Parts: sequence; C-alpha cells; structure tokens
Amino acid sequence: MIRLPRRTAWFALPVVAAAVGWGWWSGQRAVRQARAELQVLESRRAELERTNHELARQVEALKHEREARERAARESMDVAAPDETMVILPPTPTPTPTALPAR
Repeated sequence: MIRLPRRTAWFALPVVAAAVGWGWWSGQRAVRQARAELQVLESRRAELERTNHELARQVEALKHEREARERAARESMDVAAPDETMVILPPTPTPTPTALPAR
C-alpha cells in the first residue's frame, strides 16, 4: 500500500471533492437541458399529429364529398361559383416605425 504524506492528502482531498462536485453539477445541467429539449420535441410532435389529423380529414372529405372537391377547385383556381360573390382585397401595407422627435 502506498502511503502519501499528510500534506499531499490534505491537498488531494479538496481537489477530488471539487472534481466530483463539478461532475455532478455538469450532469445535472445536461439532464435539465435534455428535459427542456424533450418538452420542445413533444410539443412539436403533438402539433404535427394535429396537423396530420386535419390533413387526413381533408383528404377523406375530398374523396367522398362533392362540395369539398368543388370548394378546393375554386380555391386553387381563384374562381367563384355562379351563386358566389368573390371579393378581392388589396394586401395590407406593413406599418413602418415612425421616427421619434429629436430633443
């Protein structure tokens, strides 16, 4: 067995304790970051599932409902049915920031 001088032991103990503490802290930080990323990914997945469900519903409507097919055709070609009125609005201008008066 190797015996270390007391001075070396008193120096090594805080260094080892600091290394262990630093490793624990780094691990905890990594766990927090992974949990935050998991939350973001789960919310994105839920959003994609809702979008997918809505698109599947639209596909089924287009397959089985004549009105849905007619509406989709009119929307894609920008035309109106004989009993409809089409209103075309100009694009809204984007507001520009006004300069503050000089003091």
